[in-house]
Amino acid sequence: MTIPLTIVGALLLVAALQDVFHTLFHPAARGDISDWIALRIWRVFRHWFPRMIDFAGPLAFLAVVGYWLLSTIVGFALIYYPRLPRAFTFAPGLSPESYASFAGALNISLGGLMTASTGVYSTNLWLQLLIGIEAVFGFALLTASISWILSIYPVLEHRRSLAHEATLLHFAEASDIRRLEDISDSDLQQILLGLASQLTTHRNELAQFPITYFFYEDDQQSALAGILPYLSDIAHQSVNRGGGAAIAATVLGGAIDDYLKLIAGSFLNREFTNREDILRAYAEDQNREPVRSPEPSLRKAA
Repeated sequence: MTIPLTIVGALLLVAALQDVFHTLFHPAARGDISDWIALRIWRVFRHWFPRMIDFAGPLAFLAVVGYWLLSTIVGFALIYYPRLPRAFTFAPGLSPESYASFAGALNISLGGLMTASTGVYSTNLWLQLLIGIEAVFGFALLTASISWILSIYPVLEHRRSLAHEATLLHFAEASDIRRLEDISDSDLQQILLGLASQLTTHRNELAQFPITYFFYEDDQQSALAGILPYLSDIAHQSVNRGGGAAIAATVLGGAIDDYLKLIAGSFLNREFTNREDILRAYAEDQNREPVRSPEPSLRKAA
């Protein structure tokens, strides 16, 4: 059983390591296992506990980190287990027979991960080196988890800022304080390009940190899924404006489409076929009511 258990343990470690690498250090790829865990937690909360959906994101984060830790502990334990107790020496007072079990291997693995002395040492040079490597794994996972959580909150802040700005813009139009159709082309160009730049930035951040999709905001003003249809409307209504405003409107429309393609493929499990369909599906998945332009005649599919 030594070789099969060693192979299974190594596979668990490789799976966890590649998931950590793709989740944190490879912007062009994603952690398949961590994404699957987070998406399942989101769907459970969305369908069964909608009033507690704001816990989905933090719980998904803890579940993914827990998966990394558990895979590391069990993976190394499977390597140690078939070699217990013959390949280890024990401090006085410890019974080798009590460690001749998988629970004993887990104890050694957990101690190695935490760099805590358990009084059990390997007489095999390579196994002792492996215990040291596990300690490095533990330190790396701790550092990676802290770095990950610190990287998540700026992404959430950017999303909230974009949504809040768009909400205030909608408020100005809906309250007849100022309509976009009444401002100059140059001013409109600056507004639309600013919104497109923020949306593009958030799209790239979401691609690198997909877990941020599952962090739900109670504040309606900071909900991008609800206000994005309004941005789609103003992009469509401004395409026929003069000068650079038309180009800016086209850029904003393209940024919206790129963002929705990411949302559709990564979180909604569907193809991007029509902007309006994905806008509705996105708002529904986030439990939001779509906010539209105050001009009904301008609400056309892009």
